[in-house]
Order: sequence, then structure tokens, then C-alpha cells
Amino acid sequence: MRNKRLTCEERKEAIVKAVLPIFARNGFANTTTRELAKAAGVSEALIYKHFPSKESLYAEIQSFGCKGCDPGLRKFLDLEPSTSTLVYIIYYIMRVNIVGRGKEGICAETRHRLILNSCLEDGSFSRFLFHNRFAENMSRIVECMDAAADAGDLVSSPVSKPNLLLFAHHLATMIATMHLPKKPVVDYDATRDELVQHAVWFALRGLGLRDEAIKRFYSPKALALFFSEEK
Repeated sequence: MRNKRLTCEERKEAIVKAVLPIFARNGFANTTTRELAKAAGVSEALIYKHFPSKESLYAEIQSFGCKGCDPGLRKFLDLEPSTSTLVYIIYYIMRVNIVGRGKEGICAETRHRLILNSCLEDGSFSRFLFHNRFAENMSRIVECMDAAADAGDLVSSPVSKPNLLLFAHHLATMIATMHLPKKPVVDYDATRDELVQHAVWFALRGLGLRDEAIKRFYSPKALALFFSEEK
């Protein structure tokens, strides 16, 4: 049986998926179209037929991995703002960065490598990802912090709530970055799941959640079970 001929859009998507790991490993500047064509199993001429330039192909990668809001995060953002919702969101952010998630356009390791290389260059991919996956939802997460404060579960801080959330997010991405090499840069003496638990506790404390509230709303076992069933 002859293989089905790909449509133009299917071919473009196949090329994007094939070259993602190359950009992730080498960065944009150090990747050649010859390497991209080899990874995609096509000629350089075919690459240019679908993408006028290396820049346009890289832009397509941004769109492929960053379309709209993360559906998993959206599910929690749609809940009523509360201390409980805040805990769920922080746990989700830590888990998808440190462990990854079952179904995503770009696997966790590739995404983090793209972010790291982007930050070493012009930052375009990281900036695009941040604004499409996190920044645009910041106000909703702040509402959860406000609700926690109104309930007496969150202490006041001289640091703005958006910055507190950014710091928590940076913690998650840096832990993930430490695990990019085959041999982790830092030995945390903990499994990935344990790291998620520890990072969430640290982040909740950093956001200003009281110990009593953490004990009441943060159940690592229950959350781990919930997310394993969500896969």
C-alpha cells in the first residue's frame, strides 16, 4: 500500500516536529538549514518551499508549542478564586515543569532546552512562551492570592503578588534546568515526585501562605493521585 501523500499543512507540521530537538540542542544561531533538512528527512529546497527562511521556521515552532492557554492550567484558572485553587495552580506549575505532562506539543526536556537557548540568544521563544503560557493568566492567579488573604490564609508581603508568582515559576523552571543533563547538575537527593512536593511547599511558604493553611489545603498524596488520574 502506498503511503498517503501529506498535505502542505501536514508536511509543515511534520518538519516542525522533526526539527524541534535540533533547535533545542543547538539554539537558533548555531543550527544550519542542512541540519534541519537532515533531521526532517527532506531536502533544503523543500524546507524553503514551506518556510521562506530559518526565522520563519523558528516562528512556526513558537506557534506550535505556545498556542493559547495551557488547557491544564485553564481548568484550574476557571475555578473560584480561593486558597485551595491557589494550591492547585502552584502544584500544577511545579509538576509540569519538574515532571512534565503526558500530552503536550513539545516534550518537557525539549521545551526547557528551547527556553534556555532562547535566553542565551534574543529571548524571542522564551518571551513568546511566557506571555502565552503564564503572564496572560497572572491576574487570575493574583485573584486567588487575594482570596487567600481575605480568608486569613496569606500574610502580607513587601513584594508584589505578581513578582511572588514569578519567583515561584522561576523556581520550577530552574529545577527543571538542573535536570537537563543526563547526570543532573544538582543532586537534590530526592525523586522527581518528592522534588515537586518540596518545591510546592517552598513556593507556598514564599507566597506567604500560613503554615496552618498549608497543612489544611496542601495534601501531596491527594494531589499526586489526582494528577496521575488526569493523564
